[in-house]
Amino acid sequence: MNAESVVKCGVNTCTYWKDMRCHAQSIEVNPKTPTAKTSAETECTTFKSR
Repeated sequence: MNAESVVKCGVNTCTYWKDMRCHAQSIEVNPKTPTAKTSAETECTTFKSR
């Protein structure tokens, strides 16, 4: 992420979480279903448990 990017995150059990923001160098989001149309049908595959 560059200095201008801010990704809000509420998953405080993730390694990259700090102060309600994601601090991963890059973020990958993938669908849970082939025809995902809502955020509930997606998942952050960057997640790494603490």
